[in-house]
Amino acid sequence: MEIVLVVAAFVLILLGCVFVFVPGVPGPLVAWCGPLIYVLFTKSSPEEMLPAMSAGTLMVSGLLAAFTLAFDFVSSWWGAKKYGATWRGGVGALIGALIGPVVFSPLGGVPGMLLGLLIGPLVGAVLGELIGGRDWKNSSRAGWGTLVGALLATVVKLFYCLGVFVWLLGSVLVRVL
Repeated sequence: MEIVLVVAAFVLILLGCVFVFVPGVPGPLVAWCGPLIYVLFTKSSPEEMLPAMSAGTLMVSGLLAAFTLAFDFVSSWWGAKKYGATWRGGVGALIGALIGPVVFSPLGGVPGMLLGLLIGPLVGAVLGELIGGRDWKNSSRAGWGTLVGALLATVVKLFYCLGVFVWLLGSVLVRVL
């Protein structure tokens, strides 16, 4: 039974890695559910469980997952602000993040949604700045900032999911070897 739980944990972690790139799906949270499922459903005593799979490490990992999701929400705004956007650019980026995946989804489902998630905030920030009276150069700079922030959030979420994978893999290898 324990091998089934370990395999299920790895499957959830790998799904979390894939979901990092799917709009609206919290990949890090899915990845965190892998070790959580193992810890909750294993019938082993704590000494027989995988090393480093304790309630404390699971809680810290859960807090890190929550941090990555929070960072995902604020990263585009932060990137836009870092590159000189006004509040209009931030609002435009938010609207673009909501509308972009819907507009681009007919281009091919998930790939179209991903494209919309990248282009939507960028176009939204640029339009927000242009409507606010800023010139093209400053508006496009703000749009670029939203893209930088979104890409940074994707990298952070992917590193988290890969870290959870290494954490579980290391625990399994220590137990086996």
